[in-house]
Amino acid sequence: MAELEFRNLRKAFPGGTVAVENLNLVVADGEFLVLVGPSGSGKTTVLRMAAGLERATAGDVLIGGEVVNDVAPPDRDIAMVFQTYALYPHMTVYDNMAFGLKLHGVKKNDIRPRVLSAAEMLELGDLLKRKPSQLSGGQRQRVAMGRAIVREPAAYLMDEPLSNLDAKLRVEMRTYLAELHQRLRTSTLYVTHDQTEAMTMGDRVAVMKDGRLQQVDTPRVLYDRPANAFVAGFIGSPAMNLLRGRLTGSGGAASVSLGESVLPLPRTLLARRPSLAGYVGRELVVGIRPEDIEDAELVPSANGASLPVQVKLAEALGAEVIAHFPLGAGDDAGPLVTARLSPRSHARSGKPLQVAIDLERLYFFDPESQEAIV
Repeated sequence: MAELEFRNLRKAFPGGTVAVENLNLVVADGEFLVLVGPSGSGKTTVLRMAAGLERATAGDVLIGGEVVNDVAPPDRDIAMVFQTYALYPHMTVYDNMAFGLKLHGVKKNDIRPRVLSAAEMLELGDLLKRKPSQLSGGQRQRVAMGRAIVREPAAYLMDEPLSNLDAKLRVEMRTYLAELHQRLRTSTLYVTHDQTEAMTMGDRVAVMKDGRLQQVDTPRVLYDRPANAFVAGFIGSPAMNLLRGRLTGSGGAASVSLGESVLPLPRTLLARRPSLAGYVGRELVVGIRPEDIEDAELVPSANGASLPVQVKLAEALGAEVIAHFPLGAGDDAGPLVTARLSPRSHARSGKPLQVAIDLERLYFFDPESQEAIV
């Protein structure tokens, strides 16, 4: 095992496109760090530079404290699991898992116990004589992981390895991968665009946008204390509602206007966000998580504001109801707000509803810098 580090890393492609800019990030020894972001954010380019498949324009990649910029990919002591399984169709499961070891000159007597041990760990023991065409998608992905595990590398690099699986199998494999890491404790850099994967699997999560690192922390901190509006809107499903508003107040009291709706801010919230005092009379961005809005009939004693809304669409999902509605009325009602309501809610498409917003859970962002106001 070893620490994986990026120092002032930059990647610019011919033509001037900058994929990664000034990345400083450490994957600690034994840590499972997830790099997440939308398509084009630069996360896969970071992974490819770590693997040696792309050369950094500037900055350094370190593995185990040693700069490896000029070290060839096979000599970096890392193993990579790709989005596609990349299995040899004419080889058995055993031969696919053993192939990398043979290329590295490992003796046959040493290969067998390593393959069998990995196969047992991945529950592939009964499948070693099969060809990839005889396996399910989940089984093929486990073979691809087994091929990486037998290498016993200093670090693993995983490039969206679950994206080709169906939704149910993806959930199962997330759990499997997390349990596998607990057993191996090998440093892992895992790339995905799926924030649910990131939040459920990562010891820490690094969020990227347009080639730049936005925030890196534990899933809980990213969710509770996003550094900016992008992280706030990207982490969480359904996404946080981000609305333009205006802060007004005097005499230690304050409220925020969201179109026709006015929300009085609790003094406890103002005490936790002292910088809000500098925004009185100014516009800001207000963040409301869908789960902090509820059917007012179900939370009569909640610490929040109760507002009448007209539901545009209500999606009954069994365990919850996802409702979409504007906070205003008429033709200029403003953007739709998403709420995650209790399954006992009476929300119906096209019907009025009284909703309660937990005012203690509001977020605020500067409209220019997009940074969190704290």
